[in-house]
Amino acid sequence: RGPHEAYRPTPTNVVPCDDERCVAVHRDLGLAHDCTRNPDQCDYVFGYKDGESSLGVLLADQFSLPTNNENRPNLAFGCGYDQEGGQEAGKKLVEADGVLGIGRGTGDLVSQLKQQGIITDNIFGHCLGVHGGGFLFFGGDRVPSAGVTWVPMAQNVGSHYSPGAATLNLNVQLEYPVSMEPMTTMFDSGSTYTYVHKDTYGRLISAVGVTLEGSSLTKVDDDALAECWEENEPIQFVDDVKSKFKPLELTFGHGANQATMEIPPENYIVVTKTGKVCLGILNGSQIGLDRLNLIGGNTMQNYIMIYDNERARIGWARASCYEMPGLEPLIGSRL
Repeated sequence: RGPHEAYRPTPTNVVPCDDERCVAVHRDLGLAHDCTRNPDQCDYVFGYKDGESSLGVLLADQFSLPTNNENRPNLAFGCGYDQEGGQEAGKKLVEADGVLGIGRGTGDLVSQLKQQGIITDNIFGHCLGVHGGGFLFFGGDRVPSAGVTWVPMAQNVGSHYSPGAATLNLNVQLEYPVSMEPMTTMFDSGSTYTYVHKDTYGRLISAVGVTLEGSSLTKVDDDALAECWEENEPIQFVDDVKSKFKPLELTFGHGANQATMEIPPENYIVVTKTGKVCLGILNGSQIGLDRLNLIGGNTMQNYIMIYDNERARIGWARASCYEMPGLEPLIGSRL
């Protein structure tokens, strides 16, 4: 059950199986489009890369959007009746009001907004504040005019957003190469944490250990996450210990096309309820990601992340996430 009262649809909200929106969703999710069992409704099941999943039916309803256009678009969305958390959450039920579907495809929310003329370009972006809050926007009008780093969007990853292969380094005196070879990466704001391959994970643990040599932090076990440290007194905030860690760097491409995303310590460490500081980067091999490396929401904090499906590119720029770029009444929402 979510924090707020559940959405209660009427029979007219249910999208039938033969509807083109159902066909699009099944195609995007790689599901067989078979209407013989439940012709009156569009069933779906979707598994996220970090082990979370949603089972439900497709509905359609009118949405109020902050624009000058008085029309309320009728948009299709999934109504999940069975949500489960990832493996690090012990497969417990997720207490959330919903999950916004903005993956690449033809049935996602952004594609529907463009199809109905609400936005001109299939572009969206988000900014997740390191201390909470942030914003989400649809369309190209809010994309910053300068200061954005762009990389091509990989085309062989289905409905996911990937900047292609990357190398991961940790700045410890001389640059410490954490990943020995380029690793396949994917951006997923729906994943709480970042996951890397077991080999990269092992080297990362060693590199962080070098960083913490001589500091006041000592290794300790904690039920919350795999790699944790403590001080003599309980740690209250990430800001209290982030200076003891060093930035990570994700480097995409090579030569003149090389682009780097810096990951400051506050984007990869977490303070637990017990006053420990833990690594917010996990071993992806333990949840079946194999050689895929998932860049989760924690790593994207205080970045405007832009997904430009018109030009097949992904961009990012450092930001406080307090103020949304652009002027009203463009389509945007505070988080």
